[in-house]
Amino acid sequence: MTRIVLYILLFFAGMVAAQENARTEALEKTILFYGMVQDSSFAPGEKLNVEILETGEAIQTVVGENFFVKLPEDTLWNVCVTNSDTSGAEKEKCYELVYHGQDSVFSIALGDSAVIASETLRDSATCCSSQVILSEDLRDSATCCSSQVILSEEKQSDVDVDDLLAASNSRVTEMKKVVVQLRRRPKRKAGESVVTAKSIKRMPGLAEADVIRSIQALPGVVASSDFSTKIYVRGGAADQNLFLYDNSVVYSPTHFFGLFSTFLVETIDEVQFYKSGFPAQYGNRLSSVLKMDGRAGGSDSVEEWLSKTSVKISTFAAQLHTEGHMGNARWVVAARQTYIGYMLALLRWLDAVDLDVDYEFTDIQGTFLYDFDPDNRLKFSFYVGWDKLAFDPLYMDWGNVAIPINYFHRDGNWEYNATLAFSRFYQTMQVSDMIDIGMDLFTYAGKQWINYKGFDDHTLTFGYDLEYDQSEFYEHAMSVKLVDHQYPFHHVGYLQDAWRLAADWTLTYGVRLNYQTLAEHFGVEPRASLVWQMTDRQRFELYGGRYLQYMNSIMFSDQESLNEFYYPIVTTSDGRHMKPACSYLFALEYSHRDFIFNGYNFTAGAYYKTQKDLKTFTMAQDSTDETTSDDFVMADYFGTARGYSFGYELSLRKDEGSWFGGINWSQSVSVVRSDDGTDAYFPNWHQPYALKMDAGLNWRGKDGMFAPNAKTYFRSSIILKYSAGMPMTNYVGYFYEDRVDPQVYSDAIQVVPGGRNEGRQSDYFRIDVKVVDWGKENKWNFSWTIINLTNHENLFYSFYDTSENPPKKTNIYQFPYLPVMLNYEYYF
Repeated sequence: MTRIVLYILLFFAGMVAAQENARTEALEKTILFYGMVQDSSFAPGEKLNVEILETGEAIQTVVGENFFVKLPEDTLWNVCVTNSDTSGAEKEKCYELVYHGQDSVFSIALGDSAVIASETLRDSATCCSSQVILSEDLRDSATCCSSQVILSEEKQSDVDVDDLLAASNSRVTEMKKVVVQLRRRPKRKAGESVVTAKSIKRMPGLAEADVIRSIQALPGVVASSDFSTKIYVRGGAADQNLFLYDNSVVYSPTHFFGLFSTFLVETIDEVQFYKSGFPAQYGNRLSSVLKMDGRAGGSDSVEEWLSKTSVKISTFAAQLHTEGHMGNARWVVAARQTYIGYMLALLRWLDAVDLDVDYEFTDIQGTFLYDFDPDNRLKFSFYVGWDKLAFDPLYMDWGNVAIPINYFHRDGNWEYNATLAFSRFYQTMQVSDMIDIGMDLFTYAGKQWINYKGFDDHTLTFGYDLEYDQSEFYEHAMSVKLVDHQYPFHHVGYLQDAWRLAADWTLTYGVRLNYQTLAEHFGVEPRASLVWQMTDRQRFELYGGRYLQYMNSIMFSDQESLNEFYYPIVTTSDGRHMKPACSYLFALEYSHRDFIFNGYNFTAGAYYKTQKDLKTFTMAQDSTDETTSDDFVMADYFGTARGYSFGYELSLRKDEGSWFGGINWSQSVSVVRSDDGTDAYFPNWHQPYALKMDAGLNWRGKDGMFAPNAKTYFRSSIILKYSAGMPMTNYVGYFYEDRVDPQVYSDAIQVVPGGRNEGRQSDYFRIDVKVVDWGKENKWNFSWTIINLTNHENLFYSFYDTSENPPKKTNIYQFPYLPVMLNYEYYF
């Protein structure tokens, strides 16, 4: 282990040195961009922030005044302009600049005039677009070019004239096209992490870009095993995470093996993840919110119904994606089909693995967007997925459907949003002909909310949600057939205010009111967060609140299940009103951009969370039970539990440059105690410590170490995870049981368990290496990934074979060494 850690440290040290050399070279190739914001969306003289998304650099300017910034050498940049850095109170527009010139200096106005004057700029570029106006003596020469940016006296002191003249050349710059893309890009709110589709694709990972795996890489998020894409956030269970696809809930979005997440990254615009302190708009979960927005397809500069199509083939799945843009309409759709069973059969024939399982899944996902005008937009999205797993004597099938329709309207300071959504989650689990357990859950939701920005320094949000669920749980065991139907309505009203107390302080506070009809429960959830923007690079956040969960999963044992069996809170058959699960959360976070070195982002956070009225399953039923299907209520067999969790997290990341990656460290404690008086125990998602490291090298392409101007790229990346093993119940001995009754005689060996989850699996350690990530942007890509490079044996679970005397302990391990993860993608 010591040698491995030494190699990793040397690897990072080498990358830091390579990065500094690359930075020195890049400074000599910097492009200077001189801009001015002239957009009617911003008031004259209004103070603005300008951010270059590719570098993260942000500067301050004023409407109508010029600014300058250094850009990385490229032909495309995304420039976002906002009038504040507070949560929810800002106006923001993003401009995508496509520059075909050769000069090291160019200029253009951003805003309405840039759209109108793009042709004028192209014609007038021959007279002075490559000039840089530095003083009053030269300003007269700018009369031939209306888009020319003139440096004010305040800015002149920031410019080294000799360096500027050396960077410029005598050739004339040709502005072939300037594409201005106007879109919303919400600022990060308190407790929120934003992950773009571009960053997901570039993150080190397995054969395919993976939305859920990108979230699992964050500190404070636990992945329980290699075989699952479930997430456990800051001491919470897997069912305490809310997954939203364009505001439509998606239940238990998992595929078997953990190699694929449910969502297709080609159809996703960005992912907003709240691991604490989510605003009043979101609820019915205790731990986190993962919100995915469907992407508007097509190209900004080309109108074609089929402007881009891609085919992706990997070791275990194939995927097709296509998109287009025509007039006000944009669309994207993708589909994926697996052939894992056939590949495993081939690998068994090659004697590479001995796993025999019949498994397949299908995903279809897409978005259709229509802009009636800049203030009215209609968006239709859909996701359909289904899985089938046969592993004798076990058979399972499950699936998800999510269909949201969203409408947006803006009128001055008012923004109206509405969503109609349909969701379905079903699953069945059969063990031979002995038992059949399943569920079917339909959710119909209507949501509407309004943002009002008419008050100075305030943004008000108020809304109303109505959700109707049709829940069916059934169990067929031998001759007993039990079915439980529940039909709750859930009413929600909420109000929130984002108040900019001062230039550097923002207070967001609100309340969420709930009423659920079956349990006749009225619940109040106050929320608050305070953000202090200490400097333009340092930020401090404090948040807390009360959270309620009205839809919980049924936990049949401590052993992790593949999916969750969701069940609403109801009134039991004896008239007892169930209470929703409840959590109080308090957390703080400090973040520092460009920490120590440029491009390095540091975050540190700590939290404390309480939980109560967690649902436990205590049902004990046999053939003598007189319960019938007519009076069966699953909630009659529920118990409750309470607990707490606390911990801290550290993260240092660098997302751009010749090398990129980061390191996360977290420590936490999670404890649960059932209300039946039994001893407290560690839940099965308790992970005391975890170290996550990832790093990538850009050998060639943008930011490449050896060929930075090449059109093709070549990257390599590595992921390392070292963490505490998950809790487990040890066995302390065994005995012989002799039992005689009128029907059966048995002479069996019984193992004796120790305290609940008092033991712990061996520590988890795994290294994955993406040796080859080679391709051309938006054209083709080939990658080769090795899973579990060191072939480390990570324990999944243990059991005792009582047919042996003495009982034989058997360990089941997670992924072995797998050097077969190949992926090829081609864009037409």
